[in-house]
Amino acid sequence: MIVIRAPRPEEDTGPLTAATNMPGVRRGTLRMPYTGEAFMLKRLSEPSPNVHQLVAAWDGLAVGMGSLMLGMGRRRHSGDIFLFIHDDYWGRGIGRALLGALLDLADNWYGLSRIGLEASPSNDRAIALYETHGFVREGLKRADVILEGQLEDSVVMGRIRLAPAPAEGDPT
Repeated sequence: MIVIRAPRPEEDTGPLTAATNMPGVRRGTLRMPYTGEAFMLKRLSEPSPNVHQLVAAWDGLAVGMGSLMLGMGRRRHSGDIFLFIHDDYWGRGIGRALLGALLDLADNWYGLSRIGLEASPSNDRAIALYETHGFVREGLKRADVILEGQLEDSVVMGRIRLAPAPAEGDPT
């Protein structure tokens, strides 16, 4: 059973560190190999005030994580999403649930108009998931990342959703 919840640093650090070190997660994200628990513990314990983090748990075990990074200043209407799921738990709907929860925050709590993300062009499953949630390919960052000794492009994707109108009778 999938549960999306707030991070619990003491409980989640080990499992999420293990997830970030999986070959599929490293290949599909910007994670460096050999991430240590100290990095994950700090990320979970001391998040930026402009980052909202969620953990995906499967039968009580943290197997994925997502972040909504809020824009600042003239980009306050926008945000960026990042997520990963442990390789052994792919194909169970966890990414879909986590992405849905992040978009719920963006749409219904922060009222964001634009959400952006980047994906590896070889990560067909992730791109398909993003497209089912309204993201479109906006461009390509050429030679953007080094992956296994080779330069690889990044697919830039975005979703535009106009902020909701005030409720009828709302004085704003």
